[in-house]
Amino acid sequence: MRLVLLLAALAAALGLAVITTQTPRPAPTSAAATGFSAERAMADVRVMARSPRPIGSTDHALVQAYLQGRMAQLGLAPTLQAGALSPAAVRRIEDRGESVEGLSVVNLVGVLPGRNPSLPLVVLMAHYDSVPSSPGAADDASGVAAVLEAVRAIRARGPAHRGLVVLLTDGEELNLDGARAFFSEHPLRGRVGAVVNLEARGGGGRAMMFETGPGNAQTIDLYARATRRADGGAASNALAIFVYRLMPNGTDFTLAADRGLAGINLAFIGRPAQYHSPSSTPDALDQGSLQHIGSQALEMTDALVRAPVLPKATQNAVYADVFGLGVLRHGQGT
Repeated sequence: MRLVLLLAALAAALGLAVITTQTPRPAPTSAAATGFSAERAMADVRVMARSPRPIGSTDHALVQAYLQGRMAQLGLAPTLQAGALSPAAVRRIEDRGESVEGLSVVNLVGVLPGRNPSLPLVVLMAHYDSVPSSPGAADDASGVAAVLEAVRAIRARGPAHRGLVVLLTDGEELNLDGARAFFSEHPLRGRVGAVVNLEARGGGGRAMMFETGPGNAQTIDLYARATRRADGGAASNALAIFVYRLMPNGTDFTLAADRGLAGINLAFIGRPAQYHSPSSTPDALDQGSLQHIGSQALEMTDALVRAPVLPKATQNAVYADVFGLGVLRHGQGT
């Protein structure tokens, strides 16, 4: 009897371990218009990640023009926001033996209007540049493609309560310069109330919600509710955020969090050998990871743009997902 119970416990533990590492099945192009489809998003990944696209390269300019057209197709009336390169970005480019003459970061900014134009806006963002050594299918063509597919699905669900800013930043790989330009200079910056950012630090695995804005209890509550509808469910815990904050690196979301904005940062980190590597090609990208990050981004962004009131900074929450089936959370100190 004890052996049977032991074997049953081991089998259950193995099953749970598998559940917590599996990505959802990629949805096909024939999936419902109101849902997220990794196969639809892959069309954009394949165009963007044909070759590396660092600032100043021909491929960077081609991808920028392509994305401007895609945003126009989605009714976002995209505009270009140019920004100066930071001294750190200049040093990195010159260290490669390249000239910075005439170079700047160029963000693509579009807006999906909401029914009430007076309400604070939500920003859905990812960066379209890559490092010179990688075609960047994961980092961050996958994020950009997921943003575009999520916007398409949100439009299909009907008009939202508040406006959505679609921000495709430039220069993240240099010194977060595009995000810095938006949050310090863009005319819409003062109207932003929440941000969802998509990143990648590998080529596969489940997409983790690994960073929030300050005082995140209300944000976590909304994330927990929204991701019940996401393919693969939620994936996050407070420890991930604590560890990330100890690391000496940042993402575009850092600029939003530093300004006290609510929001979440999503990324997948499996298959780490693909990070900033020539091997980060469209064929090597785990489409299940794309489905997971895109579906979470869609549901969280949709919940934000349809919310009557955006999350406010209160106390920080202690929380963890339960095998992707839900999120347990409570306030710190309770």
